[in-house]
Amino acid sequence: MRTILGTMLLALLAAAGSASAASFTFGQWRVATTADGHFTYAATVNRRGEVFGDFCDSKSAACHWLLAVHTPCRFGDVYPVLANSAAGANPIAIFCVGALGGHTYGMALMNQRKLEASIAHARRIAFAVPLDGGGFAFTRFALAGRLHATALLRKALSAELARRRRSGVAQMGL
Repeated sequence: MRTILGTMLLALLAAAGSASAASFTFGQWRVATTADGHFTYAATVNRRGEVFGDFCDSKSAACHWLLAVHTPCRFGDVYPVLANSAAGANPIAIFCVGALGGHTYGMALMNQRKLEASIAHARRIAFAVPLDGGGFAFTRFALAGRLHATALLRKALSAELARRRRSGVAQMGL
């Protein structure tokens, strides 16, 4: 059974490969809405084809920082991760969303405030994930354009929620 976070990541992975008329690019970050209009995201793709971004579900108005990486994980497990940038290193946790296909695994980043402190004014972020054999898996992402991209994401989400409130009021005959 796929979680909402896994669905968000799958939608992004499908959209990441295709251009959208409703997408905007800021540095290495892209802001777009999935074809079905259900998810809006601000995300970046690294050289390995891995994805890092902030994904919002327009129906629930919930946003989550998610990763789609090649580091295997087991659905439902929580793993420690070190988020490292020029702003400092912060221990955070990730929740494994599960396999997304093509040797890609989804991870929801927990400890949102620690993560956001790590990326606040940094140019790159690296995640170090401990592996069973005692080693680490590293993945890195550019943050150029992130501030503008996430600001537009929040603005788009707010506009959608306001549109729904107005629509709901109109449907009630007010």
